[in-house]
Amino acid sequence: MIRFPGLFAIAVGLAAAPAALAQAPTMRAELASAQQGEREVIIDGRQWICNGNACTARGDDPRPAVACRKLARKLGPVMRFDTSRSELDPAALASCNRDHD
Repeated sequence: MIRFPGLFAIAVGLAAAPAALAQAPTMRAELASAQQGEREVIIDGRQWICNGNACTARGDDPRPAVACRKLARKLGPVMRFDTSRSELDPAALASCNRDHD
């Protein structure tokens, strides 16, 4: 019998690919005011897709508070901001929205 251990490794890798894509880093913001319909906004080269009061972007940012502030400047106050790794606490959200007080 001929064995192909490399093919098994490839098959396992391909089977895991959809799960890895499903867990890709993302950022999500909930705005205080709903957007009209679906809206695309580009901030620092990152595409945000907004629908209603929810906005999402692929990827992550090492400084989520800065990303939140830039989004708030463009779209208005942010009520919640989280990444795949963490969520901004109330003090960080207050800083995010400081230009809108």
